[in-house]
Amino acid sequence: MIKIAICGVGKYIDNIELCMKKEVEVLFYIDNDERKQEQERKGRKIYSLKKAPLNCAEYVVITAYKYTDLKNQLLASGVRQEQILTFFADNFEEEIFFRLFDEVKALRTIRECILDYRVCRLEERQNFIQDNLIYEVADMLRKNMLCLPRISTVEETACKIVDEKASMSRYGDGEFQIILGSAKDIYQADDKRLARRLKEILHSSLDGHIVALADDYGCMEGLRKENKDVIRSYMTYQKRQEHYSLIDMNKQYYNAYISRPYVIYPHEEREKASERFRALRKIWDKQDIVMVEGDKTRMGVGNDLFLNAQSVNRIICPNTNAFAVYDRILEEVCKLDRGKLILIALGPTATVLAYDLAKQGYWALDIGHLDLEYEWYLKGEGYSQIPGKYNNEVLGGTEVEELDDADYRSSIIKMIGV
Repeated sequence: MIKIAICGVGKYIDNIELCMKKEVEVLFYIDNDERKQEQERKGRKIYSLKKAPLNCAEYVVITAYKYTDLKNQLLASGVRQEQILTFFADNFEEEIFFRLFDEVKALRTIRECILDYRVCRLEERQNFIQDNLIYEVADMLRKNMLCLPRISTVEETACKIVDEKASMSRYGDGEFQIILGSAKDIYQADDKRLARRLKEILHSSLDGHIVALADDYGCMEGLRKENKDVIRSYMTYQKRQEHYSLIDMNKQYYNAYISRPYVIYPHEEREKASERFRALRKIWDKQDIVMVEGDKTRMGVGNDLFLNAQSVNRIICPNTNAFAVYDRILEEVCKLDRGKLILIALGPTATVLAYDLAKQGYWALDIGHLDLEYEWYLKGEGYSQIPGKYNNEVLGGTEVEELDDADYRSSIIKMIGV
């Protein structure tokens, strides 16, 4: 039997002992942690280095990942260099090492433990950074070294719309990309006039009208990790500077995520999503609604989202490049009674239309993907294709079959460009 002592009773000791050959006997353990000293492990005593009977062991195996200090302590205690084996060393003596350990098991354990150690250190480092980051950022904000757009909460946005019957134009990354001349979405190509209007409205201050931004610039509190990561990958330093060059940093904006009550939040928080939808339903409660939407959008069809409205009618527009017929859309909507609530789901065209209608005295809201959000909420899942409804956010979502629904057809009062 080869008699050894083990120096270091840490988190990897179990894995390392499983690699030992049967002809190896552990006499005792050594550890610098006073809480472990004088205790036993597997019937063998744990010593301090000073009290350990080192002369009884042929070899001392250091099982700590960081072994340099322990090795120097053993040498200072009279253990010879050739008696010391360091399990995680890159230059261990193979002949001696493999007399004690099974080669295949040991090499696999070394790889696994080193990976675990590095992951743990990385997580610790991230935690240290995160724990202190809030104070660093707060200090930078105090010194005006950092600047964030002024964006109200979703709740404040909902109250503004309900209490004051404010119209709303929303901006997300798609609207900013059009302003920058690099449209990202298949449903709306670059258009210089549209870009000019979007830029104009971004700085507007029309009574009874609010401009809402996707709140992607700060801590993104409450959002799902997956959504945060998508935003982080998009909101690079260059992209942030592009947005900041367009935003009025002194203007009070509202929150475009009012139209995202479900999918960007943790899916298990269904009750919170229910509350958000209940708050939104107050907007059209007992209202006469006219929906201005794409020809495959079909808001509220097949669900009860707008069931509390007094009536629902529709003006149907092209799903793609609706801004090409913008003047006709605006002209047609302006024929409606101003007591109607206008709900618009028409991409970047909706942003401009809501503003122009507000100028004409209408209550008009750009509500984007709200109906799809409600469908996902009912199904209890995230981004997915909803049969019969156009969705530019999922693969195959733009291929939509025809709909045979008498109520839907009867709700259409005008079709423009389709």
